[in-house]
Amino acid sequence: MISKSQKYAPVISTLLLLVLIIALFFSPPSARLLSTIIIVFGIGTAILFTVHANWEKHEEDELTRTEFIRDTIIDLLGLALVMGAAVWFGRLTGFYVGGVLGNLAGIIIAMIVGAAVAFVVKKVWGKIAEPMKVRTA
Repeated sequence: MISKSQKYAPVISTLLLLVLIIALFFSPPSARLLSTIIIVFGIGTAILFTVHANWEKHEEDELTRTEFIRDTIIDLLGLALVMGAAVWFGRLTGFYVGGVLGNLAGIIIAMIVGAAVAFVVKKVWGKIAEPMKVRTA
């Protein structure tokens, strides 16, 4: 079931984003609800897939229960840093650009800046967290 979810999650996210952009033009009040749904869906699937990846290693006896918990906490902390940075910088950019160029430009710029900052945070966190994680053969 998780593999099907992993397969269709990008398509669902893209469709939700398109619906949000369309809602901005035809029903602006509903855009706030849709953006909340997109954020909850994105963070929820990221958490689910992170825990599932570590659980598969635990099930294959590559990780003990303690190692599973430690690796999962490290991965979820990295995910929180990446998501937090992306949301914070994306919202900051969207706030400043959105007032001048409109909501659509704010969303696009926020996504670009959020993704770039998330990439940098992920690289830095990867270097810090890798020595703490359990190495499986």
